[in-house]
Amino acid sequence: MASAFGDTPLGLTSQILNVAAVLTRKQLKVPRYQRPYTWTEREVRELIQDLWRAYKRGATFYFIGQIVLVKNNGKLEVSDGQQRLATLTMLLAYVRDRIPGRSKQYQTLIMDGHTPRVLLRDEDQNFYLGFVQESGHMAELARHVEIGVDSKDLIANAARTIEAELSKITEDRELDAFMSYVARACTLNVVDADERGCAQTVFNTLNKRGSPLSGADIIKSDLLENAGLSNTEADAAARKWEQTEDLFERENFARLLYMMPFLLTGEPMLSPGDLASFRTAVERAGGVRTFLFEQLPRYAHALRSIFAGSIDVGPASAEVNRRVALMKEVQEWDWAPCAIAFLAEHSTEHERARRFFQALDRFTFACELSVVENRDREARYANIIKYIGDDKILHAGEGKQRALALTEAEQGRFFATLNRSRKRDRQRRLLLMRLEAAMPGGRLVRMTDDATVEHVLPKGGGPGWNDIFPDPALRNELANLLGNMTLLTYDQNKEADTKPYGKKRAIYFDTNSPIYALSKDIAPIADWTLQAIEERHERLVRILSEDWGLVRGG
Repeated sequence: MASAFGDTPLGLTSQILNVAAVLTRKQLKVPRYQRPYTWTEREVRELIQDLWRAYKRGATFYFIGQIVLVKNNGKLEVSDGQQRLATLTMLLAYVRDRIPGRSKQYQTLIMDGHTPRVLLRDEDQNFYLGFVQESGHMAELARHVEIGVDSKDLIANAARTIEAELSKITEDRELDAFMSYVARACTLNVVDADERGCAQTVFNTLNKRGSPLSGADIIKSDLLENAGLSNTEADAAARKWEQTEDLFERENFARLLYMMPFLLTGEPMLSPGDLASFRTAVERAGGVRTFLFEQLPRYAHALRSIFAGSIDVGPASAEVNRRVALMKEVQEWDWAPCAIAFLAEHSTEHERARRFFQALDRFTFACELSVVENRDREARYANIIKYIGDDKILHAGEGKQRALALTEAEQGRFFATLNRSRKRDRQRRLLLMRLEAAMPGGRLVRMTDDATVEHVLPKGGGPGWNDIFPDPALRNELANLLGNMTLLTYDQNKEADTKPYGKKRAIYFDTNSPIYALSKDIAPIADWTLQAIEERHERLVRILSEDWGLVRGG
C-alpha cells in the first residue's frame, strides 16, 4: 500500500536477484564509455574462494554487492558491475566446457540462442565471444599468449585463475553442485535507472557519500562485549582501539583488521563478516586482552611505518624502505601481512631484517611476474607467516614447508622472464622502476610520477631505424627488451618519438628534466646497434638479479 508520500521515485527501481535471474534478463551491454575488464588474478581468486566458502558452510545466500543498469534502446547498459558479470560468466563457461552433460543448462545463462547475454565493450567483445561465450574454448583461453593488450590479457589471466582454482574440485558432481549454488544463491542488488544521469547519481552516492557502519566497528563491538572485560578494562580497550584507528584512514584500518587472523595464526577469515572465526584466532593467539592492548597496536604501528616509508631496522633501514617502496607499487599486496608480521616481532634484529626483506622483495616480484605458480602462492605466504621466526625454514624450507626460497625451476623461470620481451605496459614500467632503484645513483620512482617508458629503438621502427634493423620480427623483439628501454618524462618521451639516436640522446640529457640512472647508463653508447642493446640488456638484468640475490642455476 502506498504511503501518503507516494511509492518509489519514477525512473529508479531496485530488487535483489540471483545470478541466474540477472543473466537471463534483457541483454546486458557494457557501454563504450566504461573502462575495460580490469580484474587481476587476486579479485578473481577471492571471488571464487568466497563463493566456495559460502557453499561449503551451506549459506542460504551469498551477497556480492550491487550492479547499476541503465535502460537504453531495448538493452540494459551496465553502469556498475561489469567486472563481476564478466567473471561470473567465465566461471559458468569453464564448468560448461568441463562437464559436457551439463553444458546446455549452463550455456543458457551465457547465450540466449545465438545472442550473448553480456556484451563487453566493442574492442573486447569479439575476443570474449570467441573464447568465453561460444562453447569449447575456455581451456584454449587459459593458455593464450600475452599480446600486450591489457584487457584481453587480463581476460586470459582470469581464465587461467579460474582453471587453477576450479581444477581443485576434482569431482564433476561436486563442481556442478557448486556452480548450481552460485547461479541460485549468489545474489546482487540490481538498481535499474531510466537514464544515465540517474545511474551516475546512484553510483556516486553509494560509493562516496556517508560513513556507514564498517566491519571494523562490528568487530570492535563484538570483541568488547564478548571478552568478559570489566567496565574499566572495556573503556581502556575502547580508548586504545580509537588511538590505533586514528593512525589510518577508515578503510585501511578495516583492512588491517581483516588481516589480523592471518597475522596471528596463518589462517585467513572465511569472510570479512565471520566474527566467530575472528574471535577464535584472537583466543588462539593469547586472548582478547592481549589482542586489544598489545598485538593490535604493535601490528598497527608496523603497518603505519610501511605506509609512511619510515621502517626502523637500524643500519638496514634505508635498504628495507627502498625495497618496501617498490613492493608497494605492485598491484597485489599479498606481501604486506608478511612484512607487518616481521616488523611487529623482529624489527630489532637488523641483519635478519635486511635478509628477510631482500627475500620478500624477490618473492613478491616472482609472484608479480608469474614465476611462482598461482596455486602455490597462498600456501607460501602462509608459511612465511608461520615460520617468521625460523630462518632455517624461512629461507631454505622444502616441500610443504617451502616459504621464501625459490626453487631451482622458479629461479630459472625468473631469469627467463627477465630476458624476454615485455609487451604489457604496466609490468614493463614496474620493472624499469625497480631497476632504476637498484642502479648506482638510482632514484625511487612511483607509478604516480611523471616517468614513462621510452623505447630507444622505437617499437614500430621509423626513418633510419628500419635500415639498421631491417627484420620487423627481430626489431619488435629487441624493442621490448629491458636493454632497449629507459625512463623519461611524458614530454621528453613525446619529443623523442621515432627520432634518430643522436637526436634522442640530446633529449635524454636535457638538464631541464630529471635524468634517471637508466638514461645515464646510455651515455657511453655511441651507436644504438644489436650488440649495444644485447650488452646493455645483460648488464641491466645482472644489476637487478644481484640486488634481488637471484642466483642463476638455483
